[in-house]
Amino acid sequence: AAAAKGPDEMLEGGKEEEKPVFSPALEKTVKEVVENLDPLDSPDFDPVAYINEMFPNERSLTYAKHESDTGGAKKRRPHQRLEMRLAGIKRDMVQISDDISKSIRQHSCQRMQTKQAVDDAKNSIQSLFDKIKAIKEKAEKSERMVQEICRDIKSLDYAKTHLTTTISALMKLHMLVQAVDMLVYMSEKKQYKEVANRLGAVDMLFLDFKDYSHIPKIQELKRTMAKERSKLQSQIIGEFHTYGPNPSVGLDDMVAMLREGCLVIQALGQKAKDDLLIWFSRAKLGPYTGLFGPSKPAAELRQTDRRYAWLRRTLREYDEQFGSIYPKSWGVPAVLSRDFCLLTKDHLRTVLKNQAQTLDINALVAALQKTIKFEQELQMRFGNVNDDVKSNVDASKGGTGMDANSIKMRYKREQEEKAAGGKAAYLAQQAANPQRPKMDFKKIISSVFYPYLGQYVQLERENIAKLLAQLEKEEKWAGGNNEEEEGRRCYSCSEKVFIYIKKSLQRCSSLTTGAVLFEIAGEYRQGLKDLAALLRNHIPGKKSESQIQLSHSENVTCCLIANTAEECKDTIPGIEEAIKSVVDSKYSEQVDFGDEQTLFAALVNNAVETVVRGFTFRLGRILTMMNKIPWDKMESTGDQSEYVNQINSMLSQYIPPVSKLLSDAYHLFFCNQLAKACIPLYEEHIFKCKRINEYGAQQLALDSQTIKAIFLSIPKLRGDKKLSERRTRAFNRIVEREIKRVTAIVKTLASPTDCLIARFQTLMPKTTDSSSASEILTKVLYLKGLNKKEMQALVDSYNASVEAKDQIQLDSRSDGGLKRLFKFGSS
Repeated sequence: AAAAKGPDEMLEGGKEEEKPVFSPALEKTVKEVVENLDPLDSPDFDPVAYINEMFPNERSLTYAKHESDTGGAKKRRPHQRLEMRLAGIKRDMVQISDDISKSIRQHSCQRMQTKQAVDDAKNSIQSLFDKIKAIKEKAEKSERMVQEICRDIKSLDYAKTHLTTTISALMKLHMLVQAVDMLVYMSEKKQYKEVANRLGAVDMLFLDFKDYSHIPKIQELKRTMAKERSKLQSQIIGEFHTYGPNPSVGLDDMVAMLREGCLVIQALGQKAKDDLLIWFSRAKLGPYTGLFGPSKPAAELRQTDRRYAWLRRTLREYDEQFGSIYPKSWGVPAVLSRDFCLLTKDHLRTVLKNQAQTLDINALVAALQKTIKFEQELQMRFGNVNDDVKSNVDASKGGTGMDANSIKMRYKREQEEKAAGGKAAYLAQQAANPQRPKMDFKKIISSVFYPYLGQYVQLERENIAKLLAQLEKEEKWAGGNNEEEEGRRCYSCSEKVFIYIKKSLQRCSSLTTGAVLFEIAGEYRQGLKDLAALLRNHIPGKKSESQIQLSHSENVTCCLIANTAEECKDTIPGIEEAIKSVVDSKYSEQVDFGDEQTLFAALVNNAVETVVRGFTFRLGRILTMMNKIPWDKMESTGDQSEYVNQINSMLSQYIPPVSKLLSDAYHLFFCNQLAKACIPLYEEHIFKCKRINEYGAQQLALDSQTIKAIFLSIPKLRGDKKLSERRTRAFNRIVEREIKRVTAIVKTLASPTDCLIARFQTLMPKTTDSSSASEILTKVLYLKGLNKKEMQALVDSYNASVEAKDQIQLDSRSDGGLKRLFKFGSS
């Protein structure tokens, strides 16, 4: 076969040429460009496979199938197929050779043209380079010519600049020398207004010679100026020393000269102004120390207001003598007031320290109050207009600001606000006014009193204790004795206590809002606890007694105590918020009256429960009559029993006064507690009966339904038409729950023996626990009066349906008695 022949056999004597290898990317690109790639051009061309595909057998070398042109009939004819194929390949090789030769000739011509174009480009670049070089040489030559021309002009410009600077410096130096000389002359002539103006000019001239400080003449002028400044300051202070009536100089001339002297001090700088004000303040406050020093008689706390009166008088004198001398922008009255306050604080600190053991707290508090009002007055006059000084302006906060001086200051400020066109405009005007001093006088003196206010806390404690003792004596505790007392709903002692706390809070917050106020808040809490104890002590009876006998007056007393405690409980949150609003923020979160509020809530419950215990006592006495009725001898049922009528009469008589006195919320609470206490008591008295036959049980069932109706009508005995069914829904559920047990008991008593256990288990409320149900059944069997054999049969029937721990058994030691046993396991 042709496939068996290798390439060596087909290409005789030929040597296999090396196959060119192209990159995969190139091969991929060729495939994309040439859609129908010849198999001979394929990179994976295999000549053996190609020949085998063309000539699969020997027959294919000679013959090939062809279709005739007529009729589509197929005929075979011999051909030399291999020779034809080789001839076609040779034709392709000749064609390819011609194409290659043609391409070589074309590329040869193009190569010559390209070489010529490159040579032309090089020649053009060389010509351009030569032209640029020539232009550069001409530019350098032109620049050298310009520099030679301008060299002389620059020299002249430098000379002109130096000459101008020198002339200017000489002129300024001449002006400086003249200004210094003129300043010395004017200071000798006391022409202070011109001196003040020239001081600023001299300072500005010295700034021009800042870089020439090493020059001897400049140094000499600076020394002369420093001496003149010191001389001017001493000279003007001396003028203030000699201020007063002078025969040689008129008073008006002296005032004008001192006013101009202040301008000089202002120009000399802040230190000169401070020195003058320190001297002036010491000179003015000297007599004050002589009058009110710590060792002087007028230094005691009771005469503190005289200190502040002295400053007010001194400020008036300042306005008369120095108001037109010192500039307002200096704030001399404010500085004088500040120094006065600091000096007064030192005086009072010494006085308080010396009198610490014998300090009169009333005098201390009075002095502190006057001091705070004085500080508020100074703050209003000299303080920052943006500060909150409402304690002096708004009398509704803290109760301050109603003294005569505060009213006068407030009226003055209102007039200023009106003239400025409103409060906002006034504040903006004052904030932008450089003549208004900005100083803070808050607590500048009063802070010295705070370490000694511990006795004030003790005083508040004693005052509250005295108030409670006085109220206990004055209060009319017995209620309902006359028509005047019938109208009151609570005791007045609580109102008086809260009024005292409010006034005390206003008074204390005006003194301090720090630790002392927080401690006094603790005294308020203790006072409220003592008030609760005072009310609790007047509740009749003992808390351990389940039933107590209460009169109508005692019922009223309990209701008044409940209402009073409720009012206290509702008022306490307001007191707590009032304290938090004025105490310092670091103590605000610690102010808590929650325990006191809970205490009064418990006191309300205690008072109401005491009234309920009084009703249970009256009900118990009535139910004693029920136990005396021979229930085991009844032969028929009739109307409701007499004891039921008495219960209805008792409740109708005593409940309305109590219900009308109590508030809406606690009226329903009273009804709920009454139902929870009285209906179980009725159940208890049913079991106190000796024996109950079937007719007796039916009568009890009738009575229990009547009692249920009576209790359901209790809320309506108040006579409140606004009382809706929604509000009494909880009470009705309580009555239904409690009476359901009673109904189950009496219906079980009325049941035949054979179905007693089943009836009992059906009627007993599901909410009753198994142990209580066993106890009730024990009592029911005893009330039925069954013989021992019947009881044993019923007990066995019951035990079969309950757990072992709730089973009951006969007590062999008593005649027909039963007892309940708690069994565990097999015991």
